[in-house]
Amino acid sequence: MNEEKDMADARAVLAGYRASIDNIDAALIHMLAERFRCTKRSAC
Repeated sequence: MNEEKDMADARAVLAGYRASIDNIDAALIHMLAERFRCTKRSAC
């Protein structure tokens, strides 16, 4: 039974890490899109 709790705890920790990684990925995509927009505007 202790092993089941350990596995559940590990899954919860991993879910938190995955959510953080998803947020970081979304922020990176947003920043890259903004960079490309600025680059496109300045390419005269």
